Amino acid sequence: MWVIGKLGSWVKVYKFHLLLFIISFLILTKFNIDPDLGWHLAIGERFLKGGEIVRGDPFSWTMPGYEFGNYFFFYQIAVTFLFANFGHILTAIFFGTIASFSVLVLVPNELNFWKTAAAILGVLVSSSGMGVRPSAISFIFFAVLLVLLEKKMTSKISHGLFYFGFFAVWANFHQGFMVGLLIMVAFLTVDFFWQKSRKKQVLLGMRVLCILAGFAGSLVTPFHANLWRSAIFDLVGSNTWRAVAEWQSLVFYFPANLIYGLSGLIFIYIFFKKFKSFEPTWVLIAAFLFTLPFLATTFAIFWAATFIFFVSRNLDFKLDLENDIWIKAPILIPSLAFFSVIFLSFVLSTLESWQLTDRLRIDNYPVEAVNYLKEEHINGRLFNEYGWGGYIIWQAPEIKVFIDGRMTGWRKDDGSYILADYVAIAQGSCDIADEYEIETVLITKDLKVPCFANWHKVYEDQVAKVLVKSNADNSSRIDWLR
Repeated sequence: MWVIGKLGSWVKVYKFHLLLFIISFLILTKFNIDPDLGWHLAIGERFLKGGEIVRGDPFSWTMPGYEFGNYFFFYQIAVTFLFANFGHILTAIFFGTIASFSVLVLVPNELNFWKTAAAILGVLVSSSGMGVRPSAISFIFFAVLLVLLEKKMTSKISHGLFYFGFFAVWANFHQGFMVGLLIMVAFLTVDFFWQKSRKKQVLLGMRVLCILAGFAGSLVTPFHANLWRSAIFDLVGSNTWRAVAEWQSLVFYFPANLIYGLSGLIFIYIFFKKFKSFEPTWVLIAAFLFTLPFLATTFAIFWAATFIFFVSRNLDFKLDLENDIWIKAPILIPSLAFFSVIFLSFVLSTLESWQLTDRLRIDNYPVEAVNYLKEEHINGRLFNEYGWGGYIIWQAPEIKVFIDGRMTGWRKDDGSYILADYVAIAQGSCDIADEYEIETVLITKDLKVPCFANWHKVYEDQVAKVLVKSNADNSSRIDWLR
C-alpha cells in the first residue's frame, strides 16, 4: 500500500510529464523502414561479424573504394545488434523510447496543460526526423546540450573533459554533432559578451577550453579528420543535395509546414510578451535554429528541441480549466480526440508492421523485383532508384548499386558528383548514361526515363520494373528471361 501511495503521489505531481512521455512515444515511435537503414545494417554487420571497419566503398560499382568518413559508426553497430537480436518492432520501440525520454530532458520540473500542449507541438515538428534513424540519437544529445548550457556548465576543467567525451560519442552516431558544436560556440560567445556587459565575471579561458575539448572529441572516431571532410565537403559542398527529400525545405511538406509555422508564431508571441526578461543569447539561438528548416527538413529536430525547451519554460497562458466547464469542454474534447487518433494510428502501424516483409511492401520497397534479380542472377551495371540503394545493399549484397544514401555528396575523380550524374540520367541526359555503360535498370513502375525508353522490360509489378538493354549481344538472354 505504501508503494501504491507513493506511486499515486508521483503521478499526481508529474501527471503532465507522464502524459507528455506517452504522447511523445505514440508519435515518435515509427515502424517504417528508412531508405538508409539497409546500408547502415550492412556496414554494422561487417563489424559485428568480423571486426571490419568499412572505409573504401564495397557496395557500389560506380565509385568502388571511395573513402567515406563514416559519422554513423556507433549507430550502425547498435542498430544492427538490436535488429538482429530483437527484430524491427522492438528496435523501433527502443528508438521511440529514447526520443520520448529526450523530450522529458528538455522540460522543467513544473508543467501545466498549456506548456504540455505546446511541447507536443514541438514533438510533432520533430517527428519528421524520428524513427529508426541516427537523427533520433542527435535529438537526445542536443537536448542534453541545451540543458547543460542553461546550467552554465563551462567553468571547470572537469567540464572540458566531459565535453570531450560527449562529442566523441556524438560524432560516432550522427553528423548532427556539428550543429551541436556550432550552437555551443555561439552560445558561449554571445553569453560571454552579454555577461561582460552586465559587469559579471566570466572565465573566457574555460569556455575556450570546453569548445576545444568538444572539437577534439569529435576527432576520436575510426575516421578522425576524414569524418569532418565528408561532413563538410561531401554534404554541404554538393550542388545536388536538394534532390534528396530530407535536404529539401520543410515548407514544401504539408501538414508539417503548418505545424512548423505555428511553432514559429508561438515563439514570436512569447518573445514579444516577455522579451524584457530574456537573455539575448537564447533568443538569438532560437531564432537562428528556426530558420534552418527553411533550408532543409533534416534540421527540424534541432528547432523542435529548442522550441520544446523554450516554451516549457516561458509560455505563460492561463485559463481556469478546473472550475469553468464551458471553457474546459471545448478544449478537453478535441484533446481526447487527438489522443485517440494517435493511439489508434500507433496500434494500426504496429499491426501492419508485424512482419518485416509486409512493412517493406507498405513502404514500397522492390521486394519481389530484387528477388527476381537474385533468382535470375542479374547483377551487371545496375542503375537503381536512389531510395532503393540501401535496400539492395542489405537484401542483395552480391548486386552492386549505382547509388545509395551515403553518396549524396560523393565526388568523382574529375570533381563532379555522382548524384548529379544520377539526376541527369533520370532527367534524360543519355550521353552521361552511355558513359556508364549501364546494363540493367531497376526503377519505380511509373517512372519513364528517356534513355531507357527502348530497353526490354523483363519484370514488372505494382512497385518496380526491371529493364535490360536491347542489343545483338544479349538478345538471346532477353528471350530466355521472358
